[in-house]
Amino acid sequence: MTVEEAERRLRLFGIPGNGEGEDDIRQVLSRILARGSLALSDLQTARDIVEHLKAQDVGLYLFLAAMQLSLKDGNTFLRLENGAELLKAAGHQENGQAQEKYAELVDKCWDKYAESAGERLVQEDGQLVICKNVGESVKGWFFAKVWDSVKVVSDRLCEMAGEEDFGELSENYVRSAVLFKGKDRQFSLNAEQQKAVRMVGRRRFVVVTGGPGTGKTTVVCAILRALMAQGDVVGEDIALVAPTGRAGQRMGESIHGQCAIAVGMLPEIRRQIEELSGATIHSTLGGLPPNWKYTKENRLPHKLVIVDESSMVDVHLMKALLDALPDKCRLVLLGDKDQLPSVDAGAVLGDVVANFDERTVVELKESNRFTGALADCARAVNAGDAACFEKSIKRLPLDGETWTETLSKGGEYVNRVFYYELAESVKPEAFRDLMLEWVRSYGLLAENGNGLNQADDSLASAAEKVGSENDVFKDGTKTTEVLNLFELLGRSRILTVVREGTFGAVGINDLVITARFGGRRPTNPLAKVGVPVMVTRNTRERNLWNGDIGVTVEGPNGMVVLFPRGEKTIACPVALLPEHELAYAMTVHKSQGSEFENVMVVLPNDENHPLLNRQIVYTGITRAKKRAVVVGTQAALTTALSRRLVRDTGLALRNV
Repeated sequence: MTVEEAERRLRLFGIPGNGEGEDDIRQVLSRILARGSLALSDLQTARDIVEHLKAQDVGLYLFLAAMQLSLKDGNTFLRLENGAELLKAAGHQENGQAQEKYAELVDKCWDKYAESAGERLVQEDGQLVICKNVGESVKGWFFAKVWDSVKVVSDRLCEMAGEEDFGELSENYVRSAVLFKGKDRQFSLNAEQQKAVRMVGRRRFVVVTGGPGTGKTTVVCAILRALMAQGDVVGEDIALVAPTGRAGQRMGESIHGQCAIAVGMLPEIRRQIEELSGATIHSTLGGLPPNWKYTKENRLPHKLVIVDESSMVDVHLMKALLDALPDKCRLVLLGDKDQLPSVDAGAVLGDVVANFDERTVVELKESNRFTGALADCARAVNAGDAACFEKSIKRLPLDGETWTETLSKGGEYVNRVFYYELAESVKPEAFRDLMLEWVRSYGLLAENGNGLNQADDSLASAAEKVGSENDVFKDGTKTTEVLNLFELLGRSRILTVVREGTFGAVGINDLVITARFGGRRPTNPLAKVGVPVMVTRNTRERNLWNGDIGVTVEGPNGMVVLFPRGEKTIACPVALLPEHELAYAMTVHKSQGSEFENVMVVLPNDENHPLLNRQIVYTGITRAKKRAVVVGTQAALTTALSRRLVRDTGLALRNV
């Protein structure tokens, strides 16, 4: 949308209305609307609030726009001193001189109207906007519904963290529940993991946080065994939930995997655990927000709720879950505190870990998988230690020996992070060649004269070998051919910080699929075998969930997408596939909860991009089991390492 069209629409809808400064504020809002930082519906909401107040103050539109921008940034409230910068970033222009003029206009409007508009919003009707003290000499402006969620989550978690009246788990049950078998020996959970089991036994609210490979789901399996052995819960009392369908599925599958290697588990307990399945928080609560089936008036029928990937849970969803918890129901949050917070407002897991002590929070630090230079690099990213990061990475050659040949080496080239530095003025053609080299080197893209390479290690050739007569189409069995196909599917993934543009997931997927079809963009990208696909909408009737990744094969009656699902496979005809997109590349946000052998993390070619931060780099590289390659300019990398994403959440949690 052009700025002119945005201004036309604002005039048509009477935004910001009549009054002094109307033209200046409309210029600011039209720039923000044209950039897509706010939608017209957001500004219509602001208009509805202003009309409800029967106010003529055009500054209210500016203030409400800043509040909405703060909310979209993941904050739960607006600090007065941050408003102007939010508006400047939302209407950012590439032209330096134009941006300077726009910034001057924002400062002029904000200085003139903001403080009085903020006071007016609160004085006129406290039911819509609330101002609260969120720190020493710091005021925060909340939308009333957001404040309600913040207050409920804060008060409820503090209350639950203080409840310690479940008694102690029998030591005999704990000692037997923490035994598992490895490849050639029996092992017991470490001291941190055993502490978590004991804490869940006696406390109502426990948080188990840790990085990849620290055994969070192993702890869950031990918790279930101990509580069931003592008779505190049975299978139907337990809810395993996660914020996304894919995360819920992976949680159930992981716990079943740990159940299979448990030592000395009673057959009846094993049966009950194997019958448990992961679900979304939304489906567990029933219905759609705000009309949930389970609420304060109609509580969930559970005695134990375990939430995986809880770093992705926003403050509103957490409120809904807490409202629906029965009295005396235990709550366990699992997650990595250093990962990206929720897409929507809040950072509940991070706030809890930061504010509660060791009586509530157990941090698992010992990793059985994520070790060596890969782990060292992740720690350096979290600390923002550029020097340590430089020591832990290996820079890839920019010419001569190709970088893919370097990655193919074993020994020190496994289990670490690499960096491929892009020039500040990298040409789009050079970047595209880099992406194609990656997908070819790991078999995601195989092509020759007829568009298909018959090499055994390509996704396309593996998909052809499945064949339409394969037993997978009869009963979902993971045959040898299907197992090989899924192994290749999980071999690598490109992870991007942004979604759109040359450096975004959409642009890279478009580039690769065009190459797959011999240089022309296909009308139907799923017309060939070996094309990776990601579902983007939960579809219960097909047992497919947002984030599920599958691959196209030729089925008995046409093209089908195969999705791994535990020990089985889901085969969905392309014609019946839910909303989806290509999955050669995906955003780091979408990758949370997934793992791939090798990942490439692509930074945007804009050192000032607001999404550049430590958490997004950490989340990206920790999706890798073997290797991670960070691709970007030195300026973008420096910005990412120097910037930690901090949200204004307003959760006044006490140290309980």
